Amino acid sequence: MLATLLRAVERALAALSPCPVCGERGAGPCGTCAVCEVALRSAVLALPAPSGDTLWLGPHAGAWRRLVHALKYRDARRLAPFLAELLALRARGWGWRPQLVVHLPTTAGRRAARGYDQAEGLARALAPKLGAVHVAALRRVRETPALARQGRAARSATLEGAFRSRYLGGRAVLLVDDVLTTGATLDAARAALLAAGAREVRAAVVARTALAHEAVAAGEDREGV
Repeated sequence: MLATLLRAVERALAALSPCPVCGERGAGPCGTCAVCEVALRSAVLALPAPSGDTLWLGPHAGAWRRLVHALKYRDARRLAPFLAELLALRARGWGWRPQLVVHLPTTAGRRAARGYDQAEGLARALAPKLGAVHVAALRRVRETPALARQGRAARSATLEGAFRSRYLGGRAVLLVDDVLTTGATLDAARAALLAAGAREVRAAVVARTALAHEAVAAGEDREGV
């Protein structure tokens, strides 16, 4: 009875919040309005199967950028299950099944400021959809400065040795984050997971930036759709 009442209150409050994508209609249970939910799901279903070892839902622009921004900076944690569902749709296209889902942890300072880690929320929601287990295997062994103004080479140097992982015993791992910028952070985390015994590491993110697209086109990165 109480659980039913709480869900009803949650739905009512959600309806008062604007959809983070269009800003015009009330957000539904998934965190967006029903119209945007259908449009986003259709866009993902229309994508070709992923062919590389990293997948994404779309560019870090428009709807996908607004969703990431809401998840990271507006405490829109209820978007995580919906975005995880879309990531699961894409991941199944690999024909590959991870045993573990690991999130790329944010810095302690950002987690304290936001009150949560958005990548962890995505990974927790995604793991059961793929028949896998979420494990907080990665940790940052040192703080790193802001990377926003750094290119790929500078980021790689900054992030070298920044991550450590618990022993993974030959398991297949899916690494999860919200945004792919140059691929340097994913590469550093992937290296730590492989060094800790992961058999294979693939990655899934919500959006990729223009920098990531340029890196793929130049052959500097492994990511591909």
